[in-house]
Amino acid sequence: MTGRLKSERKAPEVVKYIMQPFLADLGEYFDVHLKIHKAHVVMLCEQELLSGDEARTLLEAMRAMGDAGQEGLGDSVDTDLYMKMEGFVTALAGELGGKMHMGRSRNDLYATGARIMTRGKLIALLADVIELQQVILRRAGEHIDTVMPGYTHLQHAEPITFGHYLLAFHDAIARDVTRGWAAYDNTNLNALGAAALSASSFDLDRERTAALLGFSGLIENSYDAVASRDYIVESVAMLATLSANIARVADNFILWSTSEFDMIDLPDEYGYTSSIMPQKRNPGYFLESVRSKSARVTGNLMSVLATLKGTPFAQSRDTSYEITVSAFDAFTEATGIVNVMRGVVAAVSPKRENMASNCAGEFSGSTEIANTIVRETGLPFRSAYKVVATVVRQAAAAGTRPGAVTAQTIDAAAIEVLGRPVGLTELQVRDALDPARNVEMKKTVGGPSRHSIEAMLRSRHVASGLAARNLADRQSALRSADAGLEQAITAICAKT
Repeated sequence: MTGRLKSERKAPEVVKYIMQPFLADLGEYFDVHLKIHKAHVVMLCEQELLSGDEARTLLEAMRAMGDAGQEGLGDSVDTDLYMKMEGFVTALAGELGGKMHMGRSRNDLYATGARIMTRGKLIALLADVIELQQVILRRAGEHIDTVMPGYTHLQHAEPITFGHYLLAFHDAIARDVTRGWAAYDNTNLNALGAAALSASSFDLDRERTAALLGFSGLIENSYDAVASRDYIVESVAMLATLSANIARVADNFILWSTSEFDMIDLPDEYGYTSSIMPQKRNPGYFLESVRSKSARVTGNLMSVLATLKGTPFAQSRDTSYEITVSAFDAFTEATGIVNVMRGVVAAVSPKRENMASNCAGEFSGSTEIANTIVRETGLPFRSAYKVVATVVRQAAAAGTRPGAVTAQTIDAAAIEVLGRPVGLTELQVRDALDPARNVEMKKTVGGPSRHSIEAMLRSRHVASGLAARNLADRQSALRSADAGLEQAITAICAKT
């Protein structure tokens, strides 16, 4: 197809640096485009724009093309995937092959193909994330009572549990799943029938091709259908957020596996050693790749945004192909991040005694001492805060550990700050400074107490079941659409 061009032959540098990489990447598109061609021909036949015999001939040629695969299209680098596919059909069906393009453009073809591929990648990625969620919930349930330090600014803050930490991780990626479904819904809309940009004068049934291809609706405005790629930005933004959430947990695990923290361990399968230092064991070695790959996904998002921003609001090669290179790379990287992290969460071994010891060795119970003073005396919190801050400052200067702090110590600081003692009992002081008791005092919804964690686990398991059913329903809808397309093809091809 030369059209206005005198020749389809391309300049050698265009072939080497643009066409060959383009065609190599489009190998992934072959099955998707073939499905679109079949759905379009079925619709043309049902609309009586093709006769039954014509549609049958085209569909049988397409079946042969499917059997031959992309390799059967030849190795020409002077044209694109669509023209190769039309050429294959024409070689079998004669000039009738040209009718497969009736009412259609490569613009709406590539727009539709990118949507089908993106929704498929979203479904696969979300299936992996839901599995990660389920592993996190299982491990959180195992560690409801595993007390550990909670950190802010990498400094001891207040005691929590490893189960509480893992539930926080779960809830962050649960929001990523929600964002993923929103991206899926905005992706799963049919662009086919928009043609070049202004639809067609043929009596096309866009709703029918939407049903045959498993779309939930249309990109109604034909210009919007070929010009817009915001759904790709939305999808990759979700991947970048998900990857960042996972990378932050990976960073914690890397720190906690060091000898300085010594709070978790990972099996040797997740570690590496040194080529020169015989003693070296790096249990979080591959988590460093998880962390850095997150940056690559963020870079993909920037690439997608920059590509889209740099184009007019219209169809262009930038948006019909180049933008998907970065987007699909982001899916590849995010998939690896999710699956490696799932293995890590399943395999990680918290060192309970070390976690508890680290927690007890610092003044992470200080806030609870202040809270106790407020409850017992009615003092304003800021006054109680100043008393406890004085206790901690003096203990730090004297090298005194939390276990040496007594009710008398606190009264001495209170006299200094307030001019009178606060009168806490030794039991109240011990309870506040004991990490396990401290955790159980946190009765507020969402806190680390056993009661709170068990309640959160119950609701998260219910939500996880709903997410799995949501996934299964969408997968089932796509399978049903595929079956419906094959039934329509069979019905046409069976007629004589």
